[in-house]
Amino acid sequence: MEEDPEIATTQEVDHNNDGNGEAEDSNGVSGYSAARERERSVPVIITDPDVLDCCICYEPLSVPVFQCENGHVACSSCCARLRNKCPMCLMPIGYNRCRAMEKLLESIKISCLNAKYGCKEVFSYSMKSDHAKECVYIPILCPHTDCDFVASSKELSLHVSHRHVGSGVQFTYDKFITVFLNTDQKEIVLQEQNDAHLFIVHNKLELLGNTVHISCIGPKSMAGFHYDILARSRGSTLILQSVTKIIQAIGHASSSVFLLIPSKFFGCGQLKLDIRIKPQH
Repeated sequence: MEEDPEIATTQEVDHNNDGNGEAEDSNGVSGYSAARERERSVPVIITDPDVLDCCICYEPLSVPVFQCENGHVACSSCCARLRNKCPMCLMPIGYNRCRAMEKLLESIKISCLNAKYGCKEVFSYSMKSDHAKECVYIPILCPHTDCDFVASSKELSLHVSHRHVGSGVQFTYDKFITVFLNTDQKEIVLQEQNDAHLFIVHNKLELLGNTVHISCIGPKSMAGFHYDILARSRGSTLILQSVTKIIQAIGHASSSVFLLIPSKFFGCGQLKLDIRIKPQH
């Protein structure tokens, strides 16, 4: 008669019984190992962190790490890009692994540079660049003039809601709002009523008129938002449909996509814009 696999599994687990009717904790060994690892860990201060970066691209090294005969180290991407020739001494590189450096990289754990803004992540040094691209706690400067407040996007949204009440325009996703823009006004701050995300309407005076586009303030990993800008004047309508660029400061807001609005659209030096913003689905 074929053995019931469920009963067999139970019998195998019973083999770990300590004789007192209690099975050994399956996490006991792993828990002990983790404790031992913590006991063996040693705090280290690296006075020159650049020694852990690729000497060619200056990005943090990650396994595999290669070295030439003279000891210069490089990442695998640079070895391939330079056709396995060391740029320092022109010796072959990309064939011999630097095991000592690899073990060092795997053993070093660092805290996120954004720890002061709320990030609690600890990771291997080789993951430094990847984490920086994804970290939601990247510091962002308040978009309001003469305000030097810097915080994560979440804290910044709260700051704007409480400290700059009435200084921006409230809106709801997927609904048109009307804003008025002066010819020389550089930006308007928008804030969504439900999730408090911040957006900037950028305006720049050019020879042929004004260029207008919208960006979103947030971490680099954040997805952009669809937006529409409509400018009307005397029966004519100009329309831009695009996706917001994600920025961390007003100075990062340059864009190759914008709506060029001729000067004649600005009646009495002011322009009326109809704007709609909606998340990507």
